[in-house]
Amino acid sequence: MLVYTDVITPRIQYIFQYLGEKTGITFKLTDSIEEYKTATYPKINYSSNVISTDEFDIMPCGLLTETGINHKEIIPQTQNDLPVFFTTGGVFGFDLPAAIFYLISRYEEYDPFTPDKYGRYPYQNSLAHKGRFLQRPLVDEWVILFVSRLLNSFPSVEIKTPDFELIPTYDIDIAWSYLHKGWLRNIGGALKYPETSLERLRVLTGAQKDPFDCYDQLDAWHEKMNCKPIYFFPAGTKRTSLDKHISPYNRSYRKLIQRIAQKSDAGLHPSMYSNRHPESLSEEKKILEDIIGKPVHQSRQHYLWFKLPVTYRALIKAGITDDYSMGYGTINGFRASTSRSFLWYDLEKEQMTSLRIHPHAWMDANSFYEQKLNPDQAAKEFKDYQQVIQKVKGTWITVSHNHLLGQQKNWSGWATQYEQLISSELHSGQT
Repeated sequence: MLVYTDVITPRIQYIFQYLGEKTGITFKLTDSIEEYKTATYPKINYSSNVISTDEFDIMPCGLLTETGINHKEIIPQTQNDLPVFFTTGGVFGFDLPAAIFYLISRYEEYDPFTPDKYGRYPYQNSLAHKGRFLQRPLVDEWVILFVSRLLNSFPSVEIKTPDFELIPTYDIDIAWSYLHKGWLRNIGGALKYPETSLERLRVLTGAQKDPFDCYDQLDAWHEKMNCKPIYFFPAGTKRTSLDKHISPYNRSYRKLIQRIAQKSDAGLHPSMYSNRHPESLSEEKKILEDIIGKPVHQSRQHYLWFKLPVTYRALIKAGITDDYSMGYGTINGFRASTSRSFLWYDLEKEQMTSLRIHPHAWMDANSFYEQKLNPDQAAKEFKDYQQVIQKVKGTWITVSHNHLLGQQKNWSGWATQYEQLISSELHSGQT
């Protein structure tokens, strides 16, 4: 399909590459009106010029021909129950490519902002929150609209139909609650939390299973459902107030990682320390690679901490190709307004990169710690997000933690509910 535009920019190339990836259409860009006029196959006019009266036209707002980062005051409107912005004209009534670009590039996160207590971008600043579409995969809905309008004008165009996909993922922040931490840490823990003393003693003497140890159960669930999860392991050597994981040189921890990596994908869970000391990121990746005996290309930031563009550039430099951090650490929802993966666009350098971003919309820690939901409420929220993603045939990445799926009394019953949820959602997605 031919796309005419007054000028071919990296942003325009990027967004039509994105639309091509999601629809299966090969878009060819041209800035030649003559080529556009003489083309006999389906074509799009992405310009303010009226070239013919019966064309498929998308009127640009100018964002994709700009360079640099300029603050945008945006007030979303509603068209046919869909939030839209950058309203112009043409077949959609708004600049759909530019609106997608604004959301998936995370353009707004380059604006100055007051960070939360961990230094992260707060969801309250986002257009999705202010426009009340944080709980919607709006970009996926726009792509469906794009396809629908194209087929109305060009019925013969072949479209790639996406499939719903479930990918369970796990952050192993602390592999065990009491085991393999040494007596000093356990004594300190008992003094700080005396109510755990009896359970701690029973676990350390072998009379009771460690409450964070749910790995055999997870293996059984995944085998029964025939799905391949991703586990993210911390491998930093520096302890901080937010990095309390077991040493990557602990023999039991290494054996655990090796056992899990034989059946599942293993990714890096970069430490908070590495955010202040980027040189340690490659060191942590190398340690994990030495443990599992193969390259590591996937990551998810601890506490979902990342700052654009520095964190993503550091990941690329370290050899990470796929990152799973695109979500908020205080609320569930679609941070980039999509459930599907996309290549990251570096706004400051004005170029598409090789780093693929895999967004998620639901994390158990948000449900329990931040949103203060009980297990039944968390299960309902889980189902709601799954149904929304199923409707757009998107990618349903769940983020869970071993300590919430273990045997802790505070979340009694959650593990059973979680098993039922991912099993039912996987099967419903395959029907």
